[in-house]
Amino acid sequence: MNRRKGGQQKEVRSALAKRGENIYKRKDGRWEGRYIVGRKPAGQTKYASVYGKTYREVKEKLDRKKGERLRSLPSCTMTVKVIMETWLSLRSADVKESSYQRYKMLIDKHILPLLGGIRIGALTVQILSTFIADLLRNGRTDGRGGLSTKTVSDILSILKSALRMAGRNYAVNGNLFDVKTPTVRAKPVETLGDEECRLLTRRILEAPDLNGAAYLLSLNCGLRIGEVCGLKWEDIDFDKRELAVNRTVLRIKSGLRTEVVVQTPKTESSVRVIPLTAEMLLLLSCLKNTRHNDAFILSGSRTKPLEPRTLQYRFRVFLMRNGIKLKNYHTLRHTFATRSIEKGFDAKSLSELLGHKNVKTTLQLYVHPTMLQKRKIVEAVSSLLPLAG
Repeated sequence: MNRRKGGQQKEVRSALAKRGENIYKRKDGRWEGRYIVGRKPAGQTKYASVYGKTYREVKEKLDRKKGERLRSLPSCTMTVKVIMETWLSLRSADVKESSYQRYKMLIDKHILPLLGGIRIGALTVQILSTFIADLLRNGRTDGRGGLSTKTVSDILSILKSALRMAGRNYAVNGNLFDVKTPTVRAKPVETLGDEECRLLTRRILEAPDLNGAAYLLSLNCGLRIGEVCGLKWEDIDFDKRELAVNRTVLRIKSGLRTEVVVQTPKTESSVRVIPLTAEMLLLLSCLKNTRHNDAFILSGSRTKPLEPRTLQYRFRVFLMRNGIKLKNYHTLRHTFATRSIEKGFDAKSLSELLGHKNVKTTLQLYVHPTMLQKRKIVEAVSSLLPLAG
């Protein structure tokens, strides 16, 4: 009896461990497995069930049903448009508003116009490969050529994710995942030279203001422009000499308009604490002009932050006025990362300061060896070799 009870408990635990299979034990002692067979006219998911005396029996029956659905794939009448709308609806619950709007824009502008009317069962690797090639050649909606490999790669990722969902629910053929993803080549990004860094810092300290403090936070701490705009005075701990990154500011498309939103940073890793120097703390304390700790540092408002593109514009004007070559604001963050590596700091610590998920991202995107570094390597190795006689 105990052995029998133990076996049943093991079976229950096994079923619970396989979440997502929709298999559960009924009150009458039997096991039931549910699977999707389509959608009702109103759009609700339509299920069917199989039954058995054990979890394993039901699992085998469900696997057979999936095989039957796969063999009947050509009869699938759902279109790519329906699949994409279903996928987007599911994703809306677990992604940030900015990500959702980005997905929706790519789907509406590039996927639906060319693929929306195709039956999901009629999709082939050739159709998707031709679609990707066309985007690379002339995918721009303004008629000025193709989309970037990064944008096309994002579009294909959305498609594959939607197809995986369709595969789980509607038995879409897995061969569609064999479509080759375009190689994304990172563009070389400029950094500020040592003399430019010294000149920028000197000009800021000659006439300190909050804009200049923002530039220094990005140059010396690696903050993104949206993270700087999202800083509040309560994020600065003057006693612990630390700065907490808790939010970011960005402009996203909302319908036919765009709007500025405040949200949590890009990833969980981007929520972080950064140590500050005594000099940086002194500058910030001297520039604090409000009693409200919940006010945004750059705007002074308790509800409305400074918009990133406004700070970008102010940075551009600052560079022009001080005779520094025009560069994007993000160059400040790149410069921080590159100089950190040049000074011998470990990549793991730098990765955490930058708010990256892993060290690989840091090394690939934000570290750009200079010719001086390369020359040092060559000369160091050459010094170990005997001179030719």
